[in-house]
Amino acid sequence: MTERKLMKLVKAGYPHVKEGAGLAPWVLPEHGLDRTANEFGESGLLEVSHTLGLTEGVEQLLGMAPESLNVSPEAWQDAVKRWPPLSQVSAVVAAFIEVSGLIMAQRQGIKSKLDPMVICRSLALLLFAPFIDKGRGLLEEVADVLGGQADAPADLIRSYARAVCRGDIPTLDKVNQCAVKYSDWQQWAASLQEQVIRCHYTPKLIGVTPPASAEIIGLLVRMIKEGQYDEPGRHYS
Repeated sequence: MTERKLMKLVKAGYPHVKEGAGLAPWVLPEHGLDRTANEFGESGLLEVSHTLGLTEGVEQLLGMAPESLNVSPEAWQDAVKRWPPLSQVSAVVAAFIEVSGLIMAQRQGIKSKLDPMVICRSLALLLFAPFIDKGRGLLEEVADVLGGQADAPADLIRSYARAVCRGDIPTLDKVNQCAVKYSDWQQWAASLQEQVIRCHYTPKLIGVTPPASAEIIGLLVRMIKEGQYDEPGRHYS
């Protein structure tokens, strides 16, 4: 019962997080989250979250939480606005969309020098660490390696991608060592990788058809950064 309630709340809250972050409907579409969540399952979600201590007290919290259908839009909006990392979501997502194709294009060329899974793991950490308190120490160490700031995770993602594109193995290895140093993050990455491998569905970053070209992706990234899309009825001003 607890696990089913958790998944319902995750699915119900996701659109409000997207709207609060200023993400357009076609970015990380909701149907992709729903399908991915279904493949992970409640147990898979809890297993990945447990490695970072995110499941502590979840039973009690869910016992007190209302059913997702009973949560008003206003309540969701208020909860989302009080989430401190909300302001980072749009920038981090835009950076990931911007660099993901570039990194994928380099995977085969760099394969003989560095395990591509190391790159995937480091990128996953950079994407997730900004949004929980435990990520601060990791981001600070990675920022020292990349010459950036922990408070600007989107820039760290771009800096990491540039290191991949130029084949800077020493820098990539140093970032990997930052991850290895934190056993909880290493366990999280391994657990996430296991769940991803089990999934038969790969969600789209951008819900457009046909597949976006590099030029379209560049345009969409600029739109995300500038908030230039038509979405009436926004509630998070």
